[in-house]
Amino acid sequence: MNEWSSAHRIVVGRTENSFPHHKRKNVHVSQGPPKQRKGDVMQIPGVINTPRVMGESAPSSSRQDTHVRYPVHDLNPDCISKNPNLTIIFFHGITYGIDDDWKQTWTTRSMDGKEECICWPEMWITQDLNDTVKILSLSYNSNVVASVHEDVTEIGQNLIQSLVTDSRYETFWDGPVALVAYSFGGLVLKSLVVEMHKHVYQKQKTNLDAKTQNCCEKFLKNLKGVVFYGVPHAGGTQDLSKYFEWQCQQIAKDKTPSSLLKNMKSFDRKMEQLSIDFEKSICEDINIYAFAEGSPIDDTWGILVPMASAIRLSNNNYYIVEDANHLTICKPPSKDHISYSKLLECLKNFMKGKKKPTMPPLPSYEVALEDKANAINSLLQKESIVALVGMGGIGKTTLSRKVYHLFHNQYEKSSFLEDVKSKHINDVKKKLLRDLCDTKLQKGEDVDDYLDEIKQCMISKKVLVVVDDVGKNLAALQLPIHKHATNVDCKSKVLVNSRNWQELKNHVKESAKVDMTLLEEEQARELFMFHAFKHANCVTNDFQNISMEIIKACGGLPLSLEVLGCYLCDIHELKIWKDALQELKDGRNIPGSSNNEMLWKTLQISYDHLIQIEKDMFLDIACFFIGFKKSTFCRVYGDYSSSPMLRLQNLKDKSLIKWAEDGSLYMHEQLRDMGRNIATEITMSRFIWKPNIFLQKNQVVEDLEGISFKECENLPSFFRNRSKEFHNLKLLDLTKASPNTVENFIQGQDLNNLRW
Repeated sequence: MNEWSSAHRIVVGRTENSFPHHKRKNVHVSQGPPKQRKGDVMQIPGVINTPRVMGESAPSSSRQDTHVRYPVHDLNPDCISKNPNLTIIFFHGITYGIDDDWKQTWTTRSMDGKEECICWPEMWITQDLNDTVKILSLSYNSNVVASVHEDVTEIGQNLIQSLVTDSRYETFWDGPVALVAYSFGGLVLKSLVVEMHKHVYQKQKTNLDAKTQNCCEKFLKNLKGVVFYGVPHAGGTQDLSKYFEWQCQQIAKDKTPSSLLKNMKSFDRKMEQLSIDFEKSICEDINIYAFAEGSPIDDTWGILVPMASAIRLSNNNYYIVEDANHLTICKPPSKDHISYSKLLECLKNFMKGKKKPTMPPLPSYEVALEDKANAINSLLQKESIVALVGMGGIGKTTLSRKVYHLFHNQYEKSSFLEDVKSKHINDVKKKLLRDLCDTKLQKGEDVDDYLDEIKQCMISKKVLVVVDDVGKNLAALQLPIHKHATNVDCKSKVLVNSRNWQELKNHVKESAKVDMTLLEEEQARELFMFHAFKHANCVTNDFQNISMEIIKACGGLPLSLEVLGCYLCDIHELKIWKDALQELKDGRNIPGSSNNEMLWKTLQISYDHLIQIEKDMFLDIACFFIGFKKSTFCRVYGDYSSSPMLRLQNLKDKSLIKWAEDGSLYMHEQLRDMGRNIATEITMSRFIWKPNIFLQKNQVVEDLEGISFKECENLPSFFRNRSKEFHNLKLLDLTKASPNTVENFIQGQDLNNLRW
């Protein structure tokens, strides 16, 4: 697999040098505070020399000063350049009130236990990236037994003073910057970025002088990447409260927990807003990576920060460290361990300013996918163009993405064209031109003038093009690939997928056609059980039996198994499972119904059990917001829901929606079509213009909540001369509509309730 693919579910094998940290013998990695007797002073072994402090002295317990100066530790004093190639800043986790407690986060010992404890960022990164990088580590008040404690917002504000006001390193922000955080430190990192953004771009009242504001602006502009280790991002969930509760367990009974622990419930409620504000505060091209723990701390607490929480902001750029728990995920035992080697790769790319190529996302769990992808690749070595054919929801797009992930790096150039049937053909050509020829059209230029450039690239170079859901558009792309071409004739390859073989047979040989098959019973069971029981330690016989009935009723269709499994996950009432099974059987036994209708009945079971606000969100995404950033959607819904990001996450957890690496919303085409069918023909609450499409019977124009006139040339007659009637209209899409359409619709209308 390409190391820069979006899959990033890299599982470390249980080899001699790779087994769970919490089971290692002779490992000395400061796994939280050690067991102690009542009244003992807390001691964590592995004391090492303290690096030179670049900032002011440690914060006092006095709260008289407006801002507290936190120490900034220089881990690479040999780098004397005022303009390093990369400045790396480390943020530590919860501390326990001992000397150099900030450093315990980044202290480790090799797996054989022979070496002394080391601060690995200080030792290893300096060795691997030499003296051209500046490595800083912050120290702030995150002490669980401190008598006073700043909240995370105050820490962020105070760190601005500590980082940017010292003239010794203000020039660092002229070059690329990378941030690395563990656990609670990730919250501090987000707060720092949010507070900087407020001062610089939101023009909030501030005591910062112009010079400091300028440094903040440079810092945000040159921030190239962020890496999170076991950071609890999810708001409104129990994992952060669970985390703090566990921290309280570590404190001796005669110690008084800090306000950090006392206020954990109110703090947990602020989590979601912090994540939303952080995403708004960073540039869209910043690379965010996450390391998620794969092992439990113990049998009582299990995995402390669940994967869904840890990878929330990473947009599929994550690594699951199977042999690490929450205490050891930031303590790599060796340089070749995934938790260090992948970090080093990230830092090298941040230093070069190299942006990770956008990759199509892969599912959270794969069944027999790699074997199928290898078989497709073998066929591509014999044929110039290969086609995947099968019904909706059977996995054509998923398999196409897997092939692209695994093999695109074997080609000089590559392009993945997603959901071509639903896009304008010129937009598809423009993406192909950008991907293969690195050419971006100027305003007014015609993409057809560059078709020869695309053809020449595919003829002269080794190129891979994947065309997803191509429909009737394959001929319009004019790709220079002939179905009878040999490997000698053309080194470039094309992989297409479609529901309809008739649309492809003039371009693809029969021998290059791959008929997609349903999952075998054991594969179907594996996929469903993962999604339905991923949080369960064991499954009772009652649930095992009804699971097999549901799996059988789904007929081996992957999309049905995933959506139903996600819907039933964490539901412990057997009656609800039985009701879902009955609905599934009822839906699939409609006489004369098409495959689409039967599939929609299956998928609608999950939709029907959403609360109303989530139903509205799902329908609006299906009708209007596919391709838009989730941050845009949250802003639209911000005044109508107290937690839009939490609602979106719930839809994602149920596999009803997804988002790409850049945060763009999308969903499976079958879910999209089902949603549009519900919105336009069942609830009749939305209207999407297409040529020769009219209002449904009994559909009332005045009741419409959303209308799309995208690319509409002439306003339909039933929308003309309806003054002051759209009092319910909240969403209106006039993208690429003609001026005549816009003028005729808007004139005289009451549009005061529009959100977007």
